[in-house]
Amino acid sequence: MKNIILPSLFYKIIKNRDAFYKNKEYLTLFVYFGCLFVLDYSGVMELYGQNFCRRAINMYRRIDRLSYYKKLKPFCEPVKKMLTKEDVQKLQSIKIPEGNDLSILTRKNTTTHQCCEKFSENEKAIITDISEKVRKAYEKEIGKKLYYLKVNKATIYVYHGKNSQHLWHVDPQNLSEIYNVIICFKKVGDISPLQCKDDNNEIKSINFEEGDAAIFNGGTTIHQVPPNADDNSERTVLSIAFTSDIKLNKDDNYANNMCTYTEGGNNYFNIFKLVLMVFFINLIITQISGINCLSYKFLIIFFIFVLIIVKYVPLYLDIGLGSGRSSSMTSNLVILFAFIVSTFSIKGAILFFSYFALSDVFFISSWVEYD
Repeated sequence: MKNIILPSLFYKIIKNRDAFYKNKEYLTLFVYFGCLFVLDYSGVMELYGQNFCRRAINMYRRIDRLSYYKKLKPFCEPVKKMLTKEDVQKLQSIKIPEGNDLSILTRKNTTTHQCCEKFSENEKAIITDISEKVRKAYEKEIGKKLYYLKVNKATIYVYHGKNSQHLWHVDPQNLSEIYNVIICFKKVGDISPLQCKDDNNEIKSINFEEGDAAIFNGGTTIHQVPPNADDNSERTVLSIAFTSDIKLNKDDNYANNMCTYTEGGNNYFNIFKLVLMVFFINLIITQISGINCLSYKFLIIFFIFVLIIVKYVPLYLDIGLGSGRSSSMTSNLVILFAFIVSTFSIKGAILFFSYFALSDVFFISSWVEYD
């Protein structure tokens, strides 16, 4: 009996919904945006103080020059033998997972091992000891007092063989007060350097031997690890972030970001959770709003209009709202495709993306801005 009643009730609800929207189909768009706004405003979609969808979009846009070019303030220098041979041997004793990260666009053939949930007590002690030595050495190099971010997310990255890479990008927080360091502690074969771009867009390469480091402002310096050509190479580095601003030492949101949550693409479970949430959020709001009655022609025109707004309004107008960041059409098309895959719905993906794209331009700055 229940098996008959439930489908009948659902069918009746859908029928009443469609009757309500008849001849006023465009109202469904506002209902969809309204439902998403309620979820957004309620905080149920937050990850480290920001909506996880907005955080994921911002994470991808770190390879979109239009999004970060106003924030650039390059700093990138080599430091020879920052660590001793004994320090290097200690780091080499840390057991690193064998599996590769999820390869996405700019990053391939890498393994991420993030401190410290999966580290042994001895390995945690090694990271703590090395981090402190590096912090003191870094302070001497730049003549500034440095602090840890609230949580020390020191991370080991391994680049495996031919075509391992992490192409041009800036780090998520575009602050010159965050100081990054990469230290090579295992080198096998011909490994790739760290490359940075200066104010004139000239490329500077920093090559590593074991114990060597590169110090740089990752959030204000365009940098990459270029594709490797040696099939037998292995490049293993320790990455740590410090700050010269003691206020950032007390803020959880600067210690954690989408990269730490997904462990650089190595935490498949967390990635799956986010994709599943997008799927169900869109599915439920789609059923409530009835957006499937909207034509593809209307939605495509609407989407083109959104692309124009999110690129050109922040680029040429200071309206005192939003993040103040422009974004390229190519970048936004890639993000739309990701939402299509996540929602299994072209119509839902267009409106889901459009909500976050438009909010980045027109919501109050304190809600959507980021550095």
